[in-house]
Amino acid sequence: MKKHPYTRIGVWLDQSKAYLVGFKKGEARLLEIIDSPYNRQFREDGEVSDHTRFGPAAPYTSNNENRKHNIAKNELKEYFRLLEDKLDGYEDIFLIGPGTAKERLRKRLAGSHAFEATRIHTKTSDKLSDNQLLALVREFFQTR
Repeated sequence: MKKHPYTRIGVWLDQSKAYLVGFKKGEARLLEIIDSPYNRQFREDGEVSDHTRFGPAAPYTSNNENRKHNIAKNELKEYFRLLEDKLDGYEDIFLIGPGTAKERLRKRLAGSHAFEATRIHTKTSDKLSDNQLLALVREFFQTR
């Protein structure tokens, strides 16, 4: 378990970025911004379409679609592993964000032995400015 100057952390995340906000003694501070390796519009040079020569309505697709799916899945897994390493050692974790990324990370953390004593909270939120994010994390932890 790592030791951090902050014991509580708020994380706004989606599939492309994560903002880590530390909270201590009534003050919230932006600690780090982590970019995800996940690239939604992945296309290699010279790559052809995902369809077979009989068109997109054919019952079978090429293996290219499966390969792209596996690449995206592995990139997201690497992103969550990176976030898991960064969040190790905190007592309270507050996950914020749109979509399903925060829930997927919460389930991953809840299943890990390293986070058994950690309290994990989630809240759905749209994109926030830096000041809005700091205020949300400060307000959440001050009421706890």
